[in-house]
Amino acid sequence: MTYRIFKCRGRRKNIAILILILVFLLNALVFVSFKLYNSIKSRHKNQWYNRLHYDRNSYIDKSGMRVIVGHYLGGNTGGNLSQALINANNYAPIPGAGEDGRPVQLSPRDIITATELYTLHSYNIMAGDRISINRTLPDVRSESCKNVQYDLENLPTASVIIVFHNEAWSTLMRTVMSVILRSPPVLLKQIILVDDASERRYLGKELDDAISQFEKVHLLRSKERSGLVGARLSGARSATGDVLVFLDAHCEVTQGWLEPLLERAGNDDVFICPHIDLLSEDTLAYTKSIDAHWGAFSWRLHFRWLMPSTEVMLYKTENPSKPYPSPAMAGGLFAVRRSLFWRLGSYDEDMIIWGAENLELSWRAWQCGARVEISPCSRVGHIFRRRSPYKYPGGVSKVLNSNLARAASVWMDEWADFFFKFNPAVAFRRDEQNVDNRLELRKNLKCKSFEWYLTNVWPQHFFPTKDRWFGRIRNDKGGCIGVVSSTPGLGGPASKVTCGDDLDLDSLLIYTPEGKIMADEGLCLEQGNGRAIWKSCNDSNKQIWKQEGSRLKTMDGLCLMFVNNRSTSDNTDTPLTSKRCIKLDEQIWHFDRVPWR
Repeated sequence: MTYRIFKCRGRRKNIAILILILVFLLNALVFVSFKLYNSIKSRHKNQWYNRLHYDRNSYIDKSGMRVIVGHYLGGNTGGNLSQALINANNYAPIPGAGEDGRPVQLSPRDIITATELYTLHSYNIMAGDRISINRTLPDVRSESCKNVQYDLENLPTASVIIVFHNEAWSTLMRTVMSVILRSPPVLLKQIILVDDASERRYLGKELDDAISQFEKVHLLRSKERSGLVGARLSGARSATGDVLVFLDAHCEVTQGWLEPLLERAGNDDVFICPHIDLLSEDTLAYTKSIDAHWGAFSWRLHFRWLMPSTEVMLYKTENPSKPYPSPAMAGGLFAVRRSLFWRLGSYDEDMIIWGAENLELSWRAWQCGARVEISPCSRVGHIFRRRSPYKYPGGVSKVLNSNLARAASVWMDEWADFFFKFNPAVAFRRDEQNVDNRLELRKNLKCKSFEWYLTNVWPQHFFPTKDRWFGRIRNDKGGCIGVVSSTPGLGGPASKVTCGDDLDLDSLLIYTPEGKIMADEGLCLEQGNGRAIWKSCNDSNKQIWKQEGSRLKTMDGLCLMFVNNRSTSDNTDTPLTSKRCIKLDEQIWHFDRVPWR
């Protein structure tokens, strides 16, 4: 009897233990599931800055391509922030924060303040103020670049010119410190800081004291705002190095950044640009950008990063550490022999504040006997801001449109007529510009035509020419082929669009003799798997559409059509696809030519 009692108690005890273990495991499972859910939710949650409003031309693709640095909205000086906040230097580095280029994450409480301060600089200054001004960065160069040996004693010297206006103290000092720490002393002649009439108190004596310990750092101050062009010219006139190296004030250079620039710039025939990586405007994290990109521009002359040509990609594969040509430069970061800079006319001094100077310099370089190249071995991180935080005297439209009008009038020849026709706001500023001295410069330098530039420098361009058809491709059932405004920078599904009028660039296309249907931004219509798509133009046969009467056929004989799933014949929210050719109005296309100049 006693044995049975003990046996029963033992079973009950074991059952109780098993129940406790089961409850513990269930609680652990619930806890892990909850943590996993929050992790996934936070990963897909939009960052706070993504909820701010920007115009659709000012963005950065997740891939790092098509960075827009040529179309900013007007500036902002802090909104309703107090003068104490605007002028405060809150640099307070936290040990380890942002080291090796890692992101700085803020608490929910700090994010509220960071959002309020965002308008001051158009990036997260709270995160920036927690990062040391001499933080470490990763070396993201390829192995082939790391293996290149440079003869430092025989390289030209550099004058690094950094222009700033109301820049954040920590960001500006990180730019300066990165140059000091990662430039061979024998090559770094001087760093010239040009203060373009900053108004923030922390950029006065506080900045003077900070740089006084550095023998090679010199500060020039302008009492009146001259803008990027005027301030850079001021710095260039004070430079004594063999090569001028221009940097924006919100950059961080990495190991080995200077040597490849100086080696190439020493040839006195090139504007050489570093490979630009990304510094997150949210977390200040350093992110390596796509290796395959070069600079170009849209029909509206907005700067774009695009995929290089097949020839350039092949060259990059065979010569991974060698500089490669680029039709245009972003303009914020480049190096040029000082003698070449002045010989080719430096900057157009009549350009106001900022904007289009990068395109003007790029066209002038190519058309007047020099080149624009990108060095894959020079890596520099840059904060690409979606919105300019600066004031534009006279308004942002007047400033940018005036600069664009000057550049186009001097260098684009008959394509200037194309640009002005479809951009009346810029054309309005054309007659205000006196460009006689720049035209005289072009004549004296015996520069080539813009047609030569398109043919020889950028033959993959998507601009209209004498042998390319330009206009609307209209369907017999209504609507046109075109790119909807929400299409991502690297392409997306193709749908029928509203035809618009003769000045509506979104519904106007190029049809090349080879059979490519090209839109603005370097997008070509491509036969997809079931649905036609817009994709970066390339050499694929899937981007060839042969015109046979009123039909557009793929290389394998299918006909382009739209799938009308609704009863409304005027519907434009319908996909384009390619199907077997049959007698359908949806497969009938009309080519309405539009004069492009």
